Amino acid sequence: MLKKKKSYLVPFVGFSLMMILGSIFLVLPISNIKPISFKDALFVSISAISCTGLSTVSIVEQFDFIGQLIIAILMEIGALGFIVFISYIWAKMNKKMKMSDIIMVNDNISGDDYNAIKEHSLFIFNIMMKIQFLGIVLLSVRFVPEYGVLKGIWYSIFHTISAFANAGFDLIGSNSLQGYSNDLYMQIVLITLMILGSIGIFAISDLKKNKFKNFHKLKLQTKIILVYTLILLIVPTILLIVFEENISLTNSLFMTAASRSTGLSIVNVSEMSNASKLLLTMLMFIGGSPASTAGGVRIVAVAVIFSTMISTLRGRIHTIIFWKKVPDSIVRKAFTVFMMFMIISIIGIMSYSYFNKDAEIVDIALECVSAVTNTGFAAVNPLTATLATEIIIMILMYIGRIGPIAMVTIFVNDEPVDKLLDYPTENVIL
Repeated sequence: MLKKKKSYLVPFVGFSLMMILGSIFLVLPISNIKPISFKDALFVSISAISCTGLSTVSIVEQFDFIGQLIIAILMEIGALGFIVFISYIWAKMNKKMKMSDIIMVNDNISGDDYNAIKEHSLFIFNIMMKIQFLGIVLLSVRFVPEYGVLKGIWYSIFHTISAFANAGFDLIGSNSLQGYSNDLYMQIVLITLMILGSIGIFAISDLKKNKFKNFHKLKLQTKIILVYTLILLIVPTILLIVFEENISLTNSLFMTAASRSTGLSIVNVSEMSNASKLLLTMLMFIGGSPASTAGGVRIVAVAVIFSTMISTLRGRIHTIIFWKKVPDSIVRKAFTVFMMFMIISIIGIMSYSYFNKDAEIVDIALECVSAVTNTGFAAVNPLTATLATEIIIMILMYIGRIGPIAMVTIFVNDEPVDKLLDYPTENVIL
């Protein structure tokens, strides 16, 4: 059976190899200021390649420049996506691709032939580099005067990658970015990078082709991403201001943007109210956009589910979004993705709570959802962490990066066994 799933095994095996190689490099003395266990190196490697940002050690206190550079490279590969990364290498080398390779890449970058794959992979890489270069320049304005030229430039590079890749690692220290809670310039730059990373390259491309106007000419997916992203920025920002007495508008917007899959923190998440933690958990579960650096169920899937509910309540047979009919196959896939993320999250929460009975269930839910959606927020006291809970988080990060459906597809027969059959219809009571 696995021979027939060769194309699906590539990202599965590829990410596994990158995680192992990353952990080997991170455990070497040349990468560390002080000794580190292989378990901690593996945890950081998985977190970096999955663009999560959770860590069992302080990045700036544990790793020297070499270690930090390895983490940045892993984040970049994770942001680009392993399949897109491989297709980019193929494109640069003008390597001939077999039909199985084209099928594998098709689901990731929307290209059904070699020329389209080459064009799309190069386009994705070039756009990512341009956005990140601009981010590095803007952050240098703040970091260079504070840390000096060399360290300031490196901090600008690392935090640009972390923000755009929706990874959530920082080199500031145990308080993350809380020291910049009153720095409007820094927050706006990072918020912009996080949002651009979470809306996806193809949405940016569609906007660019339409010269950022003519909304009605945009693709349906771009319309969904823009409208729902705006809603999920405005409404939670207002709610966080209501839930948290001492949070500013900019801090609230930063946390809302970060919760979509980044995990950078401008305030202490563990000290927030339960209402705020549940709101952040919901936003993390939704995640970002398809073909973006963000994780989660993805905003388009949630939009399809919500629109299906509205269409059903209005008595419509089909799901309608912006006066366009969504195929039933897409609707089924959206519900499948949602339920699989829900089931995996619940299993993770139950397992984590079993091995850590001292933690609050709200904090456990936030951390588990944060792991499976590759976000990086943490509220559980790290002193209460055990080997079992760390393994659970690593598994959740891995599943979240590969994707629940991709994981299951490897082991499930996906050949339609009933394509020539029809079955009798019978209603059931809901």
